[in-house]
Amino acid sequence: MVISPSFFGLLGIFMLFLNRLSPRFPSKQLKHHMLVLCLGTVGLVSTPLVWADAEVSVPENVIVLGIDGQETGNTGFFGTKHTSYRLPAGEHTITARYDRLFPLGEDHDVVRSKGVTIRTVLADQQVYTLGWQPEPDTHEEALAFVKQPTLIIKASNGQVIASQKGLKMQSTSVIASVMQGVNNLTTGSSAPAGTTLDRLQTLWDQATTEQRKQFKTWIDQQGNK
Repeated sequence: MVISPSFFGLLGIFMLFLNRLSPRFPSKQLKHHMLVLCLGTVGLVSTPLVWADAEVSVPENVIVLGIDGQETGNTGFFGTKHTSYRLPAGEHTITARYDRLFPLGEDHDVVRSKGVTIRTVLADQQVYTLGWQPEPDTHEEALAFVKQPTLIIKASNGQVIASQKGLKMQSTSVIASVMQGVNNLTTGSSAPAGTTLDRLQTLWDQATTEQRKQFKTWIDQQGNK
């Protein structure tokens, strides 16, 4: 940081004032303390300011799974979700997935993608927004989109500063994935009831806490019909 010449002028006036006080305050210790105070002021003024943070805003349908290799603990629906992160300026990697709840008549479905990792450089004191491109509007569009989603980061002026396309995959629907296993068991009339129950128990054991909550919600809705 460059010190203004006017500061040195003020410093000179202060030193002159200190010398004029010498006859009244002959103590060398007092003069020493005042000189240290003066030099300390120079150190504070000459120290460059460090702007530590940039802010990354997270819309509702973006679930940040990890930042710079560290898991965030976000689970999306039925769990805690951060709406923004403050990160040091510099290069970062952010992993996120598409996650959106769609109403389907009296039911609903959660459409989500696999994680997409994007690398970007964030500047001091700037605000950025994560998003998807193009943004799906309907349930059908979302099912097609999550097969290979594109994660983007936009600056405050709307400019896309980074984008990353995810790996191609089959569309993911929470209810559809669970019910697909049930349908595979019940389409054959010869399938024993015990086999169906065993498979359901296996699916339940393999499901995450979030998926279990969503499946319970779906079961409750079926009972109200």
